[in-house]
Amino acid sequence: MYQALYRKWRPRTLSEMVGQEAVIRTLRHQVASGRIAHAYLFCGSHGTGKTSAAKIMARAINCEHPVDGDPCMECASCKALMEDASLDVFEMDAASNSRVEEIRDLLEKVDYPPQFSKYKVYIIDEVHMLSNAAFNALLKTLEEPPSYMVFILATTEPQKIPGTILSRCQRFDFGRLTEEQMIARMTTAMPELKEAEPAALELIARSADGAMRDAWSLLDMCLGSGEKLTERLVRQSLGAADSDFLFDFAAALSDADGTRALNMIDELMRQGRDVQVFLRDFGAHARQLAAFKLGAKAAGEMTGANARRYEEQAREISLPRLLRMLEMAMQAEADTRYASSPRAVLELFALRACRVADGADIESLSAQVEDLTHRLDQLQKNGVAVRQTPAPAPKADTPAPKPDAPAPAPAPESEAPGGRKPADVWNAALKRLAKEAVAAYALISQGRFGGYADGVYRLVFARDAAMSRDFVNSPDRKTLMERLLAEEGGAPVQFEAVLEGEGVRERSLREQQQRDERMLIDTLGRERVQIDND
Repeated sequence: MYQALYRKWRPRTLSEMVGQEAVIRTLRHQVASGRIAHAYLFCGSHGTGKTSAAKIMARAINCEHPVDGDPCMECASCKALMEDASLDVFEMDAASNSRVEEIRDLLEKVDYPPQFSKYKVYIIDEVHMLSNAAFNALLKTLEEPPSYMVFILATTEPQKIPGTILSRCQRFDFGRLTEEQMIARMTTAMPELKEAEPAALELIARSADGAMRDAWSLLDMCLGSGEKLTERLVRQSLGAADSDFLFDFAAALSDADGTRALNMIDELMRQGRDVQVFLRDFGAHARQLAAFKLGAKAAGEMTGANARRYEEQAREISLPRLLRMLEMAMQAEADTRYASSPRAVLELFALRACRVADGADIESLSAQVEDLTHRLDQLQKNGVAVRQTPAPAPKADTPAPKPDAPAPAPAPESEAPGGRKPADVWNAALKRLAKEAVAAYALISQGRFGGYADGVYRLVFARDAAMSRDFVNSPDRKTLMERLLAEEGGAPVQFEAVLEGEGVRERSLREQQQRDERMLIDTLGRERVQIDND
């Protein structure tokens, strides 16, 4: 009978396990020194070796002749446990046995010592699925078990386990495996894979997302066709688009060519590709482009023609636009899980990525401005002269429009709290804003500093920029600016955005009133003047 690859190549000793070096080193030392804990908790994502390590640990602590912390696989105990013929090691899936009655039945057998082994081992997989009553029933036995009893708990969600259980276990965290580790494991176990295309194995490892069991399952599915393992075969098996398609699709979005992008989506659907898989692959493509843009380690490990293609396309797309594409692709991938028409989600994503300029979306505006700046820089680097055309002057016979209100007078340059100049505080706050909130900085940069007076910093927009003023005056952006200004100035302040001429009359009346009050007080004396502010 055929046996699945993930079962056939499941590690039998701790030394055969891939990755998890720190965990394996500690467990082997405990077995070799005889310092066996009464409860272990193995945490980590699926397919990283938690259950395999639990079974190996059960064999190792019961082995008659352990070798450097590994089971010898030759003694009677190891053979019995390998054949699941021992009653001293019991494995239970908490996902299907989560009730308190089942845990109580299990714990009733704890009082009986092992019959053929040194330790009685209970392996409880997906332990976070137990009910609260079941955890309470397990707690007392887990706290003071018999000397021959060992509990090994495995979970993918340790945050759901009560703290009383966690505090009584030795916790080991299993991390995701790297693509190199998974490829090395597959080629070592199956030497015939060395004749496969390297890109095919890389695609399998990347699609497995750090889970060795998933990599074996994907490899099993691809080898089932009987053909040579190629990148084309793997992409067909996974329902994924090829790399050329991903490069062309990214170029269409970068060029804002919505028609071309929709035609490519139609081609994708005709080939029977999965929308969610494509969005995941495109997100990975955008991340790789961003890595080349930033010179990250992952980009430096790629060599050959593929690396040159990534490098060339990364130069053509600005980083803000790449990040925007990546963000939108991740959101679209999540939306497809609940959408009745995944194709519509993909088409909407493509059109939004092409038409970044949405007047109501400040982040999109910021991305578009930075993208245009990037394109201008590229033109100048390529030797193309770029000059700004000044706005045409009004004709002589055309009278200049009169302003509706006088331009606001410069705000008084009184010292800001802390003794610093208001302009210095404002510039320092803007520098921090550019690092913490790029979109807000791009919007605020459209206005000009209106000065500091009466504990208020003001930002002045043009008369036709009411939408920008309203966005800046939103509670979250206003709170952000007040925090930055307060931290730079050393005392709490207020912040507001206004339009040209807005509030000038009110401020003039208030200043005139203050001057009249001072004149009355100086003339008649404070005791004879009573001011009613109502």
